[in-house]
Amino acid sequence: MSIIMKLAVRSILCATIMLAAVHDLHASEKKVASGHSHGVTVSIVNDSGKFVTGGNDFCIMFTQTPNATAASIKDVDVEFAPQVGKIHKSSIHAQITEGDAGYFYGKVNFGTPYYRPAFYYVLIHYTDQTGTRRKCRLSLAIQL
Repeated sequence: MSIIMKLAVRSILCATIMLAAVHDLHASEKKVASGHSHGVTVSIVNDSGKFVTGGNDFCIMFTQTPNATAASIKDVDVEFAPQVGKIHKSSIHAQITEGDAGYFYGKVNFGTPYYRPAFYYVLIHYTDQTGTRRKCRLSLAIQL
């Protein structure tokens, strides 16, 4: 191969590695739950890949479904509602702070659940890039 061809291949490889490194900034986080809503993929992730009793830190990631780039989202509100048959218990509202584009960080304290395993509905309200108020429903189990 000629020198120009070798340089071109190496520069493409370096660019690919750099893009992969930027994309994997949040790679240590594991997916807890995920869903799709109006062309946006909504994922809840944390370091362990599960929620436990007591306090939990988590991140909500919003990505555009076709190309997996960060979606422009604002006004995120999250509530966790216990799933106990048809009985509606009071919801737990999580504290949310905005991070990078498409990333919202939160804390929630589940306390000690009455049932084992404890199942929760997660209702995420957000405003998309067109200004429309949307919601996404997910479900998850609390590990005891």
